[in-house]
Amino acid sequence: MTFVCDQCRRAVNGEQHRTATRTLCRECFDGFRGQAAGLMAGGGVPNAISTAGWLQRVREAFRRDTDAGGAGR
Repeated sequence: MTFVCDQCRRAVNGEQHRTATRTLCRECFDGFRGQAAGLMAGGGVPNAISTAGWLQRVREAFRRDTDAGGAGR
């Protein structure tokens, strides 16, 4: 099913992730989860932003490794 991500506004044909107020694509939802984890860990907004960025880089590295035929480690 095709939908439009409420954050990046891209048309996405695939899995949609619902938050309390938005429907997000996988990439935007990863950032949302990183921000939520950063806020829950403490440190306020700066920690939320850095945790979201860290999670995004980890996910991208995992996808690159998996696409290259690796085990995703």
